[in-house]
Amino acid sequence: MSYTTDVAQKERSITVRIEDDLAQGMAVLRERHGTPLSEQIRRALRMWLASQGVIKAERKRAVTRKRP
Repeated sequence: MSYTTDVAQKERSITVRIEDDLAQGMAVLRERHGTPLSEQIRRALRMWLASQGVIKAERKRAVTRKRP
């Protein structure tokens, strides 16, 4: 499954092996939130790589106020 963004990025397909408890936990989140497994993995990898200083953490977007 592929997602489009404003900036075209190359994506690479890889194969990974994970323990059953991780796969079951990800399946629960997929059912609960509808987040595909590939997106869960991308999010986790980005957070881990940012915490290690390998990539820049994505800036959180400012919360916009609703006008009354």
